[in-house]
Amino acid sequence: MHDTARALDEELAIGPSAAEQAVRYIHAGQEALGVIPTTTQIVFERFFDESGGMHLVIHSPWGARINRAWGLALRKRFFRSFDFELQASADDNGIVLSLSPQHSFPIESLFKMIGPHNAQTLLEQSLLAVPMFSVRWRWNITRSLAVLRHRGGRRVPPYLQRFQSDDLLAAVFPEHVGCLENHHEDVEIPNHPLVQQTIHDCFHEAMDFNGWLELLEGTLSGQITLVARDTREPSPLSEELLNANPYAFLDPAPLEERRTRAVRLRRTLSTDNLGDLGRLGANAVGTVQQEAWPRVRDTEELHDALHSLVAVSKLEMDVWLSGQPDNHLENSWIQQLVDQGRATKVMLSENSTLGAAAERLPLYKSAVPQRRVPA
Repeated sequence: MHDTARALDEELAIGPSAAEQAVRYIHAGQEALGVIPTTTQIVFERFFDESGGMHLVIHSPWGARINRAWGLALRKRFFRSFDFELQASADDNGIVLSLSPQHSFPIESLFKMIGPHNAQTLLEQSLLAVPMFSVRWRWNITRSLAVLRHRGGRRVPPYLQRFQSDDLLAAVFPEHVGCLENHHEDVEIPNHPLVQQTIHDCFHEAMDFNGWLELLEGTLSGQITLVARDTREPSPLSEELLNANPYAFLDPAPLEERRTRAVRLRRTLSTDNLGDLGRLGANAVGTVQQEAWPRVRDTEELHDALHSLVAVSKLEMDVWLSGQPDNHLENSWIQQLVDQGRATKVMLSENSTLGAAAERLPLYKSAVPQRRVPA
């Protein structure tokens, strides 16, 4: 027994302390993101999972009450922008938004999606659809004695209390329990004392609405900086947020159906490898360029390429014409299209020309009016 205790003490003495582990953790996060999230520097990190879905992690160390308000409002804002039911969670260290592969946008576009001008409306409309409002509502109607816990000396069963609270909510707030298919605009919140008290409790007890407004105003004034980062895989600072407990969920999806389960986490990466998470490999860039560049094998495909690219230089066309016996610009596919009236040549200089589709010539003239175009 004493030998076991002595061995355990020696192992703890040799292993790293909690402070050292915390320093390594922060250092690994800085290597992956390039910055450390703070209360004055919030990092928006985006990456993709194994199924192609997009995940956005907002590293905001402002606490769960502020992050919960921000996450609910962002989720509602995405509903209105993309008409898509997304999954979200929030805890003390940040927010996670999980979207499908069909959605793509610059991360910087999120910085101005929510401001002090629309924060209250978005948060009011979003909390009506989450259990937070129903739980606070039942608490308020029982403490106001609108629904009794005891009647005739006997305790009212909990399921009957819930039925009575739902009936009372339908009486004072019918739009909340109405069919969602009939709601095409914002739900109008009644001026009822119990409803207003429930909204107040959600805003200032379950969430910190005033603190969130200060955060949004700080982003507009420049006191709080928002940083965008695209990474190949999640940074170490994202692992806790991706594995959040169910109480952090901002949507009704259960744990086994979370899109974050499709994210691959590699905890064996070295510090040197973590520094490359936000960088694109040269081979990957070259592969994407080759796949995106049109493949031209005849005059019809050349015309389609000119129509999509608007204008193509002689050097770029020589890549397509390299397999022809005579690949000169004047005696090639482009000249055939010019003779047919389907393309034209734009003079950049005496020794330099561009090939452009005839249908795209007005667009080219408006973009580059100083270039000479044959009549």
